[in-house]
Amino acid sequence: MLHTVYRSENPAFAWLDVVAPTEAELRELAAKYELYPTAVHDCLDPEHLPKYERIGDTTFLILRVHDPKATDMASTVQELTRKIAIFKRHDLMLTIHRAELPQLQELRQRFATNGRGEECNGLVLVAALVNGALDSYEKPLQHAEDSLDALEEGLFSPTKKTPSLRRIHVLKRRVSLIKRMLWQTQSVIQRLVPSGDRSLPILQDLRENAESYHFWADQLHEEVTNLLGIHVALAEHKTNEVMRVLTIFSAFFLPLTFIVGVYGMNFDVMPELRSRWGYPVVLLLMAAVCAVIFLWFRRRGWLGRSDP
Repeated sequence: MLHTVYRSENPAFAWLDVVAPTEAELRELAAKYELYPTAVHDCLDPEHLPKYERIGDTTFLILRVHDPKATDMASTVQELTRKIAIFKRHDLMLTIHRAELPQLQELRQRFATNGRGEECNGLVLVAALVNGALDSYEKPLQHAEDSLDALEEGLFSPTKKTPSLRRIHVLKRRVSLIKRMLWQTQSVIQRLVPSGDRSLPILQDLRENAESYHFWADQLHEEVTNLLGIHVALAEHKTNEVMRVLTIFSAFFLPLTFIVGVYGMNFDVMPELRSRWGYPVVLLLMAAVCAVIFLWFRRRGWLGRSDP
């Protein structure tokens, strides 16, 4: 679906928005507006990452915007984000996307043809689109931070169930993907060519916004990675605790088993078996062995609970 969002006569400029075009419609648009074939091919790739390309007098950009319908388990480019392709010339801007996005809806309302006629040009629109793409990651980053706090609390709380390794891994993949999208969007911003001194504040705001979000994502990624390492370390610690308890039991029962094994042998000549005090003496011997082992373990601090 193609519709004109904004059009002005002086200076001549138009913003055309295309939603969910078929391959045939996209090729028709390419022929009509003389779009470069490789750029059109990139528009058809659902997993294409953010990029900037200058082809003649046309600036071609691809942005990835967070999909508000993404589930908590979404961790791939297609599941977590939506693509916006932008073709910009001095008198035309063409945006192409598969699904309706809140950022574009807000811009369409702001620069609608029947609106208040806010001054508009290609750079202003591109800056607004890039800024909208950046801001779309604020909620998922905040959600990731809240999830991280909950996972940390569950990991160290003695009363709550320990979070699964899979949940932490999915969160790590989500944050890693957002970080990568923000880093590549930063690269797009760095390559945007300003049209004059008046454009510099716009681009500077974009750079600062991108750096802020990327720093946030980088910090979360580092914290999730640390949490993943702590989870593995705690699992190993619990395994070591089990082995430690089993070793202690073995240390107690091994000498007792040896004593019982000796007196369980079926030899005819074993004086202790005929002795009246043989049985209580062996029991006392076994108790003494246990006491010695217990005191030795206690002196070395092997019987106390070790904290992770």
